[in-house]
Amino acid sequence: MLLLLAAACTSDGQLDLAELPTNEQPFAEPEVRPDTPGNNLQFNFDRADLVETFGSTDGRFLIHFTRNGQNAVYLGDDDGNGVPDFVEQVASVYVEVLAYYESLGFRAPESDESVPDNGGDDRFDVYLVDFAGVGDGAFRQDSCLVENSERCIGFMTQENDFVGYGYPSTLIANRILGSHELFHAVQAAYDVNQGSVLSEGTAVWATEAFDPTLNDFEAFTDGYLENPDRPLDQPLPGPVDPFSYGSAIFFQFLAERYDPDAIRLLWERCENGGEGGADPIWMSQIDAVAAEIGAESFAEAMVEFATWNLYTDDFADPDVAYANGEDLDRVKMEAVQAPYVDDEARLFYASTSYFSMMSGGRAEMTAALAASADDPTSTEAIEILLVTENGPNLTVKRVADVTAGSETLSTGGVDHFVVAIVNTATSGDSKKPGLCIGTVEEVADCKLALASGEGGAGGAGGGDPGEGGSGGAGVGESDDGCGCRVEPGAPNASACLLLLALCSLRGRARVAQMRSWT
Repeated sequence: MLLLLAAACTSDGQLDLAELPTNEQPFAEPEVRPDTPGNNLQFNFDRADLVETFGSTDGRFLIHFTRNGQNAVYLGDDDGNGVPDFVEQVASVYVEVLAYYESLGFRAPESDESVPDNGGDDRFDVYLVDFAGVGDGAFRQDSCLVENSERCIGFMTQENDFVGYGYPSTLIANRILGSHELFHAVQAAYDVNQGSVLSEGTAVWATEAFDPTLNDFEAFTDGYLENPDRPLDQPLPGPVDPFSYGSAIFFQFLAERYDPDAIRLLWERCENGGEGGADPIWMSQIDAVAAEIGAESFAEAMVEFATWNLYTDDFADPDVAYANGEDLDRVKMEAVQAPYVDDEARLFYASTSYFSMMSGGRAEMTAALAASADDPTSTEAIEILLVTENGPNLTVKRVADVTAGSETLSTGGVDHFVVAIVNTATSGDSKKPGLCIGTVEEVADCKLALASGEGGAGGAGGGDPGEGGSGGAGVGESDDGCGCRVEPGAPNASACLLLLALCSLRGRARVAQMRSWT
């Protein structure tokens, strides 16, 4: 038995906030499908289209397509069986993808058997329609379980031919899109209200896990590596959120460093009323998952994650970090001069700030934090990594006492000295301790100056990550769990945002439960 959920939209396609469903309001009728007569979906079949269907070999997918008009699929039929090869390819990819996800222990998407407009039967529906270059596919949620309104079902709309998209082949396009979007349907079988970072980050991870030869993961990781000083669970503002997609690097780290089951365990703990309790938010479950996979705690995993992110590009070393680190760009570092002083280094929870500098002839260098007079706890949950770069080689040292300023690395003749400041907390306001970098003597003088209130600003602190809101969704996922995949750097991604706005909205408000950050 299903309760039915749909978007509340005005006639011009704008969201009508007064009509949003709440816990006290009944669910509306389910979304129409792209072949429903009179539908007003952005991507749909034309009235004149003759829509056909083709069932997958495993009996679990139904592909909807047309042979004429702008939504027509490529009509090549090399095997002469009367079904376009492109349609058969789409079906076979979805069969392979679902079988792989189930082999990892993930749930299959929920059945739409009880939904009135369900595409004809209980098979998962994939509609091949023209996206006109503004995206390549989207999972659309339209109904939720009566016993758990955060576990939902839906259908797929997908680009009909990929003409002009720049993919090397339709097979590669279908494997990237199918693995990414079907994982959104898998996510919806657990919880649709976890936000765009977990949604898009694990969907990009899923594509990489399914087929590491695809370059989707590598293309998106810059979204995180350009913003490592941002809280891990907070998407960037704006219509295109590269951070949500790029956060796949964190989930890849968990799977590669600890256990491939980490992502499944996390989604299981996110289910409302499951192991994580009532309405859990994923960051509140990350410590428990870390313990399950042998990481001891999120804090320990976060320090290792910050370390692994040093080993990319020319510094890649598969023996100590990512297997494909050479295909990833360098993590963003703030270039500063030694000695470096910042009286309020702003450090957000679950983030890392990297500072890079020349040694200036210093034989040894160190770094230390000084607790703020306004907040004696400002150095708690903070870790420091000292790093030297010498050619392609790195030396990394974790500081035992972040306030001491006595542990050093030899910097004579090295290319750069790097300091990584890791805030291992999973929530809370930003920390603003003083930061000192230099020789032991310079750091000692800096700490005395900060204690006396003299100090000085060196321009550090990570800046203002922007109006990320409290758990708001980026283009990767609307509040209802609808995922929209765009190619990296897509010029028309704002249309994908409109697509997400037209997706059905979640059945219960969670904004108040998502953490704000300052």
